[in-house]
Amino acid sequence: MAIFPEVVGGVVMINYTYWLLFIIPALAVILVFYFYYWYRSIKMQKRLIDSLASSNTLILDNKSNEKKDDIKSRTWLRRKMNFAGFESTQAPYFFILISIATGVLIAGFVFIVIESIISFVFSSMLFAFLPLLVLTKIIRSREEEFNLFLKEIIDKVTSMMKSGVGFEQGLRKSIMTTHSKFTKKVFDIYLNEKEIIGEDKAFEKMFTLVDSKELRVFYLTISIGKSSGGKFSNTLEKLRKTLHDQGEIKQQITSSTREIKIGSYMIIAIVLLIYVLMNSSLNGVLNEHFFGTEIGRLQLFFIAVWVAFGLFINNLLTKIK
Repeated sequence: MAIFPEVVGGVVMINYTYWLLFIIPALAVILVFYFYYWYRSIKMQKRLIDSLASSNTLILDNKSNEKKDDIKSRTWLRRKMNFAGFESTQAPYFFILISIATGVLIAGFVFIVIESIISFVFSSMLFAFLPLLVLTKIIRSREEEFNLFLKEIIDKVTSMMKSGVGFEQGLRKSIMTTHSKFTKKVFDIYLNEKEIIGEDKAFEKMFTLVDSKELRVFYLTISIGKSSGGKFSNTLEKLRKTLHDQGEIKQQITSSTREIKIGSYMIIAIVLLIYVLMNSSLNGVLNEHFFGTEIGRLQLFFIAVWVAFGLFINNLLTKIK
């Protein structure tokens, strides 16, 4: 009877340890983020007070300089957030907070299974990059959507110009009839702000919303076509044909790389099958080592990480640009 309270006390202590494992890092992240946000607000108030103490001309000059340098002075993460559709100035800070919280949370679950500090630290650093992979996937999806409807717009504009319609009028009609809200949002910048800030500045703002090489080629085509003395519709026709040929080649390459990826997954399946057969022939010795001991669980964790890393590298090598 004297042993039971000690066992219960040990279980309660372990539960408290798991709770503290989640609560302490979460509170630390929230506290750091709060102090940073407080520091930014104090700094902004000081800057506002200094601006109010200066002349009205200086205030207007500062605002114009901030607007002029805003696009060029954006950080790498800020540009990525814009490409993904998160245009708020606070978006990068929330993304960093989410990345840290994701790494700590997933590492906590790994620690519960493996019970190793090494795995906890390694998992925290590794899974903190998981939101970045999701962000990259969102950017790629938006880029593919934009490129698909950009080709459709170029087709319509080329057909209208061959029928005698002007470029600006044909482009406006093509944008109005597109089914992609994102593509329409990007091209609305060109239609609404081109006369105010100029064509080059309008395209520069469009480049901050989508990372599309096709859009940059379209911009160069417009610049060359308008400056040259040739027929602009012929230039657009060559661009339309080039983009369609590129799409067909991409489809062929996609079919080939899909077979390579399937082969990689089949190799992993064969390895798992060999493990099951060997474990059954050895009367469960492998399961006892990899799932029943701390060092075995740690080894299994790093094996899984290595396999995932190999699949990630294979995906990078077979990715179509």
